Amino acid sequence: MSNSIAIESQVDGNRQLSLSFKESAGRPRSLSKRIPELDGFRGIAVALAVFYHYIRVPIISGQPRFYEQFDVSTRLVRAGLEMFFILSGFLIGGILLDASSSPNYFKTFYIRRFCRIMPVYYAFLVLMTIAYAVVPWWPYPKPAFSFFWGNMPWYSYFTFTQNFWMAKWNTLGASIVSITWSLAVEEQFYLILPMIIRYVRRPALPYVFVSGIVLAPIIRLFLAYRFPGNLYSTYTLLPCRMDSLCLGALCAYLFRDPVKWNWLVTNRKTLWWMVLGLMAGMPLLNNKGVPFTPLWLLVGLGWMSFCFTLLMLLALTNPGGRLSRVMRLSWFTGLGEIGYGVYLFHLAVYCAVVVTLTGHGWTLNSWEDLGATSLAFLVTLGVAKLSWRYFEKPIVRWGHSWQY
Repeated sequence: MSNSIAIESQVDGNRQLSLSFKESAGRPRSLSKRIPELDGFRGIAVALAVFYHYIRVPIISGQPRFYEQFDVSTRLVRAGLEMFFILSGFLIGGILLDASSSPNYFKTFYIRRFCRIMPVYYAFLVLMTIAYAVVPWWPYPKPAFSFFWGNMPWYSYFTFTQNFWMAKWNTLGASIVSITWSLAVEEQFYLILPMIIRYVRRPALPYVFVSGIVLAPIIRLFLAYRFPGNLYSTYTLLPCRMDSLCLGALCAYLFRDPVKWNWLVTNRKTLWWMVLGLMAGMPLLNNKGVPFTPLWLLVGLGWMSFCFTLLMLLALTNPGGRLSRVMRLSWFTGLGEIGYGVYLFHLAVYCAVVVTLTGHGWTLNSWEDLGATSLAFLVTLGVAKLSWRYFEKPIVRWGHSWQY
């Protein structure tokens, strides 16, 4: 088998990775110019998020007779968000590990991150503010379009601190910007991870990442018992979600260790048995109260994260295998390419399309509602595709003119 592996990572529109390893004879063998499985992994995560808000929530709200069955069978869909965190930890951790000795380490990293995240995010916030202020015929209740809804200050969204306010007031705020708490968590992680990788000795990094994985569920459970009236703190704060992010970063570290890589490749059957065991135990996690039951807070999130991480590793260590081929499907890779825009826009588009056509939102009562929801999904894809091609991609390319 192989005796060394080198992974070079660079984030572009597809967050491509180059992967190569040396065979026993010492001859480099190129596995691929990029790893499309990661685009597919992101695409699946985006699909789960859209399914949750476009299908699960409306059906539960609009079909009481199907509530119990559908609620139980789809409750764990919300855990797809952990896939975003795992992938962020893996990709960003890998970039920082490869560039850790660069003299332009911090400058280049933050310029590239700014170009990837901020422009379209701030454009989205400005557009929503304008829609709230100047569209008098908008049928959806205006408070849903206000950053001032409840106790959420407008500046928190522009400073990526909204998750603190959500934890304090136990609310996700206005519906169309409620999902931005996860972006706040990632941005806060990006402030900490570069310093850890730069200044902690490389052999000690796995212990740091494992500490984050172990501490997160303990912090979640502590907050739930200490502040039972603020359970959203266990959902929206970085210390409570760092297990998934640290799992991804730990995988990035392992992928750069020849011994660990060979172990992953030669023990794929063991990994598959672990995945099957985790999946078999998932019904035990699917109890009422997710995501705030003690079982879910202590075990559930980490359980789901570990399962998704193993699936990602299995796909990456066997290019061309069945799992790899599934993640390479054009439906998933195409969705993954524009995934940031889809995730950012999908609730706003839902409100704009579904509420305008049906007069109500977040209930699925008829074929008319399903048609409006389908149209909202197509519009979301179109808006995200245009945003990526004509707005985000040129800025990302400029950001990559800055080299490590």
